[in-house]
This record gives sequence, C-alpha cells and structure tokens, in this order.
Amino acid sequence: MLDVELSNVTLNYGFKNILDGATFQVNSGDKVAIVGDNGTGKTTIFNLIYGIDIPTSGTVSKRKEATVGFLKQIAPEAQDGITVREFLGKAYGDIFELQARMRELEYVMGDSNTSASDLQKAMDAYGKVQDMFQTQGGYEVESNIEKMAANLKISDILDQEYNSLSGGQKTIACLAQMLLLRPDILLLDEPTNHLDIPTLGWLEEFIKGYPGAVVLVSHDRYFLDKTISKIFAIEDGKIKTYLGNYTQYVEAVAAERELQAQAYVTQQKKIADMEDTIRKNRAWGAQSSEKAYRVAKQLERRIDEMDKVQKPKSQRDIALNFTADTRSGNDVLKLEDLCFAYDDGEIILCGANLDINYQDKVCLIGKNGCGKSTILKIVLGQIKGYEGQVTIGSNVKIGYLPQHVSFDDEKITILQEFQKHFSGTLTQAYSTLAAFHFYGEEVHKRISSLSGGEKVRLKFAELVQNDVNFLVLDEPTNHLDVRNREILEEALESFSGTVLFVSHDRYFVNKVANRVVELEGGELIDYLGNYDFYHEHAVSFPQDGPSEQGPKKVLRRN
Repeated sequence: MLDVELSNVTLNYGFKNILDGATFQVNSGDKVAIVGDNGTGKTTIFNLIYGIDIPTSGTVSKRKEATVGFLKQIAPEAQDGITVREFLGKAYGDIFELQARMRELEYVMGDSNTSASDLQKAMDAYGKVQDMFQTQGGYEVESNIEKMAANLKISDILDQEYNSLSGGQKTIACLAQMLLLRPDILLLDEPTNHLDIPTLGWLEEFIKGYPGAVVLVSHDRYFLDKTISKIFAIEDGKIKTYLGNYTQYVEAVAAERELQAQAYVTQQKKIADMEDTIRKNRAWGAQSSEKAYRVAKQLERRIDEMDKVQKPKSQRDIALNFTADTRSGNDVLKLEDLCFAYDDGEIILCGANLDINYQDKVCLIGKNGCGKSTILKIVLGQIKGYEGQVTIGSNVKIGYLPQHVSFDDEKITILQEFQKHFSGTLTQAYSTLAAFHFYGEEVHKRISSLSGGEKVRLKFAELVQNDVNFLVLDEPTNHLDVRNREILEEALESFSGTVLFVSHDRYFVNKVANRVVELEGGELIDYLGNYDFYHEHAVSFPQDGPSEQGPKKVLRRN
C-alpha cells in the first residue's frame, strides 16, 4: 500500500533550488533512510511530507487517513508546569478525552440529586464510553508510559517539569512521545542523538518491528545498517532510490562511480580521437577537399549530439594524517585497582584494571553517565583524588580531543590559534588550514564564531602537527558529517601509535577498535575484538555490581 509519494517535486528558497524534480515512493511498512550532504534537503523532505513546506512545483501525496508523526532535531517547548509524564500522555489525547467523559458521568451517577431517568441515561452513556476506553487501550496507558520511559532511560525524570530538562533530555522525551503515538508514517530526524549504546539497540529492534512506515535521517551508520532496507540519496536536487542497508548503498555507489569513471575515460578518448580526425579533415579541406570539410562537419555534429558522461565529482577531503615519529614503549597505559567516587558519593570506579599496549586501538563504552569521560580525565591528570595506580609508559606523547572542544582564548583568530602549534611559514600555515577546509580570509574568523564541527576540524589540524603517539579521543565523531567520519576512520586505522577513545558511533567503533572495554558496575571488562565481537559476547558476563577486588575480565577470540 502506497503511503507517501513525491512526484517531480521542485522547491525553491529564493534563487536556490533545494529540490529539482525529486521523486520517490514510501509503502506501508517500509524502513527508509534519506542520505545526502549537509544542506541538500533531507529535513526539507520531512517538512514536505508533514505539510510544513509546499512544493514550488510537483505533487506530494499521502494515503488518505494516514497519520504522520515528526520527530525534529530540536525539541519544542511545552506549556509551563507540565511534567514529562503529562507530556508523554499527550500521545493518548483521545483516550484522555474519553477518561474525562467517564469522570463527568461518574459524577452524575454519584449525585443523589440525579433523577432516575437521568441516572439511566448516564449509565448507558458510561457503558459505551467505557467500552471505547477499554478498546483503545485506556487501561494500559500508564503502563505503556512507564515501559517506554524505562526503555529510553528517562524513568527518573517522569515527574520533572518538561521545560526544565536539558536539550538532550527533551529530545528523548519527544522520541518517547512519538513512539507512544505510533503513527502510520513515522518521520525521525536524527533519532539516535543523546542515546547510549544499550538504548540504541532497543530502538533498533523497535523500528524493525514497527508495523508502519519509518523514514529517518541519521549519521549513525550502524543504526542504519540494522534498521533500514531502502535509501533515498539526494544529490543536485534529485533523488535516487537504492535497495538495501547503508553498507550495501555505499558499495552500490562505489560501483556506480567506478563504472562512471571508466565510461567517462572511454568517451573522452573517443571524443579526442574524433577531434583529431576533425582537425586533419579541416586541414585537408583547406587544400580544396570539400569532402573532407563535410566529414569534419558530420563528426562535429556527432560530438554535439553525443550523450555526454559526466566526470565523477572529486571530493575535497580534509588532510587528516596522524604521524607518530617517536615510538612509545610497549606498555602505554596501566590502571591498577582504580577507585574513584564523586563528592556526592556516586561510585564511578571500584577496583578497575586495564593494560593498554603499543598500537592497541581501544574503545571505552558504557551507559550514559557511567564515567567514561571521567576515566579519560584521570588518565590525562585532569582529575585527582582517586585510589589505585595510573602509570603512563615511557616515551608516551598524548594528544587529546575532548568531547566539547574549546580553546584557551576564543577571541583570537583561527590562524593565531593554529600558529601556536605550527612551526612553518605563514604561506604554509594558510595551505595547511586550507587542507582542513579553512580557506582564504576564513582563517581570520574568531574562534568564538565557529560551529562545533569547525572547532573539531581546527583541533584535528593542531593535533596532526604534534608528534603524538597516544591519541585520547572523547566522542571524536561529534559534529562530523559521514564523509569526515570516514576520513577519521581511515586516519586512525593507519595511525602507527595507540588510541584510547570513547564513542557511541558503533560503525566507527567497528572500523577502528581492536579492543572494546566496557565500564560496568565500576569495573572495566575487556573484549578482544571490535563492536560486533563485543555485542555477540557481552551477554556472557552478567553484572551484579562491583566486586570487592574488581578482577579484570578478558574474553578472547577462539
């Protein structure tokens, strides 16, 4: 059954074409991802389906009576005083209206002044309303809200005022409300933001089993691999449909570009040969050969009428290449019986042990708020007051990327900040910054005006100038688009040093990590493999909280 169709849709913003003849179909039960570079119109398509935007030309049609739910990236405000529980309850507006009607009828039936005939009418009406309430699941509403809150890890904020929440908490609450609403067509714009890895796994299973159509935008490539079976790729205002998950889409696009490159080279050679023949025939024609002129004209016409193969677009990638000229010793980091608690008594570590060796690529994972960033700050010496031993190996030179990138003085310019870490000439500094997509006069922008993604790129530009052999990275893919995440993956895979990083990007973890270390119950549990290996074997270690000695648990490949 066809749920949504865009037919030859064009949408103009001023003089700019966002969409130019976009066409696609979404059927009931489809699980679809929209992919494309930033600014190509992914969110615009959601606005068209939901009815926020009207196409300049073409048609947008939806199945009659189909309900549409739209989760936006930025959560809206709610009326003052409403709790999270009440906010989630708005998904059951019709049911609560029935409940309110039941309360009115209960009042009438309990009033001693109600006449016998009015009492009978009230009882008849109550029976009908109660049947509707029960049929629509009214008695399961509170249970459903509690279960959804538990699945999305927001049970502890159900009775807080919604408007007092952080942006991330509001987004999760909006996601919970949308999933409770269960519309026929579910539009999700970056639904994985702010979710930890266990919650992402739950959401994947929910979407796979969702009976309606789901259309989503996400930078989480692992999430896309697990949930979707169709991709709408936007380029130059057009949409091309691919069947399969994200990895299959990447493979299909790579194969298409290879064929296009081969076809382009073959056609250009053919055109060059024809142009050479044209020049020769014109030369002969100049010597009074009318026939040679006619041949030249015919060949020119054939070139003009030829269906030209477009030259494949070349991407200007950032020049991310970590070098470790100074080799560290084999023992890079050792944590022994590490214990740490915050002033409020919350225990983060209790007998944690970990050895990291030369060229290990270790990902530290765990639930939100469990203390992953705290461990990194202990390793870096930014947090004191712990028990146990932290040993940094010989010749270890650390390069650090924090989760929230900031600079000591954000009033200075990009160039001034970069020159603190760069020993080359001014011309070389301009060239290096251009390799990180800071072009021309952009290098004179103040750091305070930069976006999160631009700050991350600047920090990476500084890191690659330093002779570091141990990279400590806290959520390094934050603010990076898919292509730059791929570039970072390639750079870390080829890095000859050691890496310790925190990430919720499971696709990234799979590509980079050769060890996954889970922080659970105050202990560190070591899995000698990538994320898929961890996911397959994690259930082997049920955790009952921290033990007295906190032994290191290691699961090895067979």
